[in-house]
Order: sequence, then structure tokens, then C-alpha cells
Amino acid sequence: MKKSIQQTFSFEIDPPEEKETHRPTQMMEVVVQKSFVGKSQRDFKKLVHQIDEKKQILRQWQEYKLRHRQRVMDEILPLQRDIHSAQREMVLFIHDILRPEGRKPPGLRLGKVQQRKLTYVLLNLSNGLLDEAPEDQELEGIHDEYSAMSREETQTLEEKQDRLIFEELFGVDLSDYDGEGDLMHFAHQKIHQQKQADEEKRAERHQKKKAAKSAKQNSEEKPSLSKKEQEVQEASLSVKEVYRKLASTLHPDREKDPVERVRKTEIMQKVNQAYADNDLLTLLNLQLEIEQIDSDHILMLPEERLKIYIRVLRSQLGELEQEIQGELRAFLDMRPYFGALTPERIEREFDAEVEHLKGILFQIRRDLKEFNDPSMLRQWLKELPAHGNFFE
Repeated sequence: MKKSIQQTFSFEIDPPEEKETHRPTQMMEVVVQKSFVGKSQRDFKKLVHQIDEKKQILRQWQEYKLRHRQRVMDEILPLQRDIHSAQREMVLFIHDILRPEGRKPPGLRLGKVQQRKLTYVLLNLSNGLLDEAPEDQELEGIHDEYSAMSREETQTLEEKQDRLIFEELFGVDLSDYDGEGDLMHFAHQKIHQQKQADEEKRAERHQKKKAAKSAKQNSEEKPSLSKKEQEVQEASLSVKEVYRKLASTLHPDREKDPVERVRKTEIMQKVNQAYADNDLLTLLNLQLEIEQIDSDHILMLPEERLKIYIRVLRSQLGELEQEIQGELRAFLDMRPYFGALTPERIEREFDAEVEHLKGILFQIRRDLKEFNDPSMLRQWLKELPAHGNFFE
């Protein structure tokens, strides 16, 4: 795997929430019932539909990620702990066989080739285990006893070689890498920092040119906003206008009825959150909910106002797509998926990973038991290649 599952999901598990059945938003129900004739009205209807779909997809991935995290905690992590423990037991078993004063199966005699093969197995296993648990001093001592180079020396040499390769590959200076964290991640950070510095220099040059050009203009003339800036400003004002209308109606301090005050407080919290998220569709839904607007509201909107709403909704749709990609990124980091990525596909991959880990654990435990029989150990060593990974 590109990245182990527990590395990708190393966090506390939140208590699972009750699954809610998705129902279309009020605005979605309204626009479905209406027959829009104008292009802007049709565009609005299409965007409402797309946003409703994207929100549903985002919610599905968020819910699935919680379930996936729980499965990692319940199934993957215990198996990996058991494998680590079994592999460590194998290292200690081989260490006993190889050292003169160690405990050995009765009648076991090994030649030089067999001892060399066992040494390869021991080093291979101990290296992998120390990658996961570098603080295991007993294991590090055993490794260093059989290795031509100590674990620390080997890591230093490998880091230096990797650093030189990455410097050549990415064209960045990594001499300040202190050995903490992943070198690839550090290299990507340096590349990002370099790009940022280059962009800042370009922006600075652009600002200087802009300032010089502006200085030539009449100081009394106020430069007009660009079309894009005007659109952003208009969109912001439109969302703010809807928010103010809602706030004016729902302000809890103006409500004398205690029950109604609680209800308005709850709705106002949704309004504030939607406004903070620039979520126009939710604000419009809340207007429908409190009957501040009716089902004909969109039909009655002026064309210019509707176009502004459309720009806001397009922006919101883009943000939703980015959120969905953010939810998928954790799974893409685990392994490079090709084609459509679905929870069902990830579940199949997860089941296969669980079975794979169970197979590894079963094999090591069986080997530990069988290797106490000298004839079976010698037969295993005979079939074992001189180099390679032995317990994967």
C-alpha cells in the first residue's frame, strides 16, 4: 500500500451520529415544481439541483469516513499490533538460534549458509519493526549485533542518499533537513515555499508597476472597480441583504414568547452559520421556512438580481466540489485509485486488506510453532532465497 491505513487515519474516533434520510431542500422542492422560461431562471434551477446533489454526496462521504475510521480502529489496528508482536517474537527466536548461548530447538545444527539466511531474515524483520517503533532499544541492540552498520548509521546514510536524490529531482536545497518527519513531505514544503517566494516577488513587481501607472493618473480620479470586483461586491451585498432580512425577523431579543424565542434562536444560529459560509441557498431555504418569501419568489426576481444569485450559487457549487475532493483525499493518499471512487469500492479494498493481514499473522504464528522442529526449519531455510523480504 502507498500508505498504511492506520497512518492515514490516526485520530480519535467521534461517536457515530444517527444517519438521517436525505430529503431535498425546500428550494429544491420549489424549483422542481416551477416551469421556468427565462435562461437565468433555468440556470438557477439547474444550480439548485446540482448543489442539492453535491451536498448529499458530501454528507455521504462524511458519514462513510466515520464508519471507515471505526473499522480501522476495530479491525486494522489490532491486527497490525498482533503482527508486530509476532514479528518481534520471531526476531527474538532467531536471535536465540544464532547466538551460542541462546535457546535452540533440541538437535538443531545449522551450517554457515543457513545462519546467513537467518541473519538476513532477522535484519529484514528488525528494520521494519524499528521503523514502526524506533524507541525499542532491545530490538535496536539485536539489529546492531548482526548488522555491519548500526541502525543509526544506516539511517543517516540512507537519509543523505535520499536527500541528494530529492535535491537533484526537485531542484531544491534540503541541507536544513533535520531528520524529523518524512523527507518527501519536507521536500514538498520547500518547493511550496519556493513557489510562494517567487509569487510574492512577482506580485511585488506587479504592484510597483501598478503604483507607477497610478501615479501618472489624476490623483482626484477614483479608479473604477473591475468587472470581476464589481461582481464579487454585488454578490456579497446580495447575500448580506438576505441575511439582514432574516436577522430582522428572527432576532431573539425582540421576541417576548419564551418558546418562540428558543425556536428563533435555533433558526438564527443556522442563519449565522449559512452567512459565515456564504451559503445563499441555505439562507433562501430559511426564508421559505419562516415564510419570509413564497414559492413565486424566484419568478418575481429582477433579471439582474437573479444573475447575481447565480454567480453566488456557482461559487458555492465550486466550494462544495472542493470539499468533496478534500474528503476523498484521505482515501487517495492510501493508494492510487483509478476510475470512479465509491464507498463500496473502498469497502472491498478494506476487506481484502483485513484478509491480507490475517494471512500474514497466521503465517508468522504457524512458522513460530513449526520452527521448533529442526527438520521443518531446515526445509524452510532450504527454500528461502538468499535475499529479500520474507514476511509480507
